[in-house]
Amino acid sequence: MEPDTSSDQRPVIPASEILAKIKRGEDVEYDGVIVEGDLDISGLELPTAHVDRTEHENRAFGVSNELKVISSQIMITDSEIRGKVIFSNIRFLGIIKFTGAKFGDVASFNGAEFSGEANFWSAQFSSDAHFDETRFSGNASFVGAEFGGLAIFEGAEFSGKADFWWAQFSNFVTFRHAQFTNNAHFPNAQFSNYADFRHAQFDDNATFTYAQFSDYADFRGSEFDKSLILNDMKLVRLYVSWNSIRNNLDYDGPAYQALIKNFKVIEQFDDADDCYYQYRKESQALKKWYDEKGFNWSKLLDWVGFVSCGYGVRLGPIFFWVLGSFLGFASLYKLLPQSYGGVAESGPSTVTMETMNNSTLLLTFSSGDGAISPSWGECLYFSFTALTGGTPNGLHPVGLCKYAVMIEGVLGYLFLALFVSSWSCWRGRSSGEPGL
Repeated sequence: MEPDTSSDQRPVIPASEILAKIKRGEDVEYDGVIVEGDLDISGLELPTAHVDRTEHENRAFGVSNELKVISSQIMITDSEIRGKVIFSNIRFLGIIKFTGAKFGDVASFNGAEFSGEANFWSAQFSSDAHFDETRFSGNASFVGAEFGGLAIFEGAEFSGKADFWWAQFSNFVTFRHAQFTNNAHFPNAQFSNYADFRHAQFDDNATFTYAQFSDYADFRGSEFDKSLILNDMKLVRLYVSWNSIRNNLDYDGPAYQALIKNFKVIEQFDDADDCYYQYRKESQALKKWYDEKGFNWSKLLDWVGFVSCGYGVRLGPIFFWVLGSFLGFASLYKLLPQSYGGVAESGPSTVTMETMNNSTLLLTFSSGDGAISPSWGECLYFSFTALTGGTPNGLHPVGLCKYAVMIEGVLGYLFLALFVSSWSCWRGRSSGEPGL
């Protein structure tokens, strides 16, 4: 065909010419052309293959159990397709390549199966792009692709790599119930509208480095079996359960901070606490006790914060320390040899008069504070009152026990301060207000 030079120097190819080649089983190879008309495969008589689908899938996505089989390679690169592209319910046996292609109207590949490579590198979808219930057996490349309309990948299956580097989604995009068997790459992808990843399955690494979500991103119900990489990701609101990502999230300080803030914004305060707790643990684990400046005091403070109160988001360690101190000091009061001190009874002073040399009287004063061998009950009572700052009735420490009581009293005030501080922060977070 002679090229159309009226307004564009690129050759103009009628869609019917491409459809005829496909019907004859010939390869389709065009570069830098304009395709006029609809590339609608539904009217062609082609060999068919059966595939098992549920009635719900057939109704919901407009697919069927019978696929038309195309054995041709289809490579339309750096070209403009001005009509609709309807390749629904097709099994492609050869390579499909639309690198740099511009789809001027709806592009529908729903229910299709790509047996080989599916290359949409830098493709431009001006209208809606439908890949729902599509199966990609080989690598699927949408690197740098631009989606101006809806981008529907609901129920899609990616057996090879799914590459969406630098992809731009200007409208609503859904990967709901999509399955990624291999690596799923979304670095630098831009989501300008709502992004739906609900109930997606990521069997391999999922990478969202530098991805930008300008609207809500929903990952509720999604499962991650390997690494989830969110380094330097930008988000507005991310709906996801912390339990679904906690064991797979790669450590990145800014990503953790963004997630903590996000969980607070969407009022998932328990998730915010759990995320903060894991962030502090992993951050501490990366620090060394000694660096080029000498002893690392920051790691020591982190460690103290961890063992004392779980970085302020766990009340359990405080109760553990209170119970341990209470029982530990009670055991000390019980088992400490009386020669080093112990617990003595408090009683009135007495005066004893003795006769010496049959004529001299000797007056002996006794304070009534004789050391005793206290029972376990008395030791527990004494330890509890000492820890809570009280004064035990009828008992007091002597010898080294004086210092033990002093230490236990200080610990009691410290534990009380930690508990009040952690409780206030927890109550503040649970009510949506900043804690103390």
